[in-house]
Amino acid sequence: MPIEATDLERRVLAHERILQALIRHLAEGDPNIFARLKNTFGTGHDLGEHDHDHVSTNQYGDQFIRSIEAAVARGSDVR
Repeated sequence: MPIEATDLERRVLAHERILQALIRHLAEGDPNIFARLKNTFGTGHDLGEHDHDHVSTNQYGDQFIRSIEAAVARGSDVR
């Protein structure tokens, strides 16, 4: 993998961890944050008939929100 791709992957993962921590902290003060995020970003699974390997940005967002919500429910850090 080219160094630029590795660097980009590390930066994206760092941003993801920061967002997870921020959302977790927000959830401590506002339990409705997940409903609001799901309303904004979580559209469920909307794969097209011929796009079996396609994952939309909204689907990644929905998975991201659900992973944080599950970690908060477990009382553990998100990773």
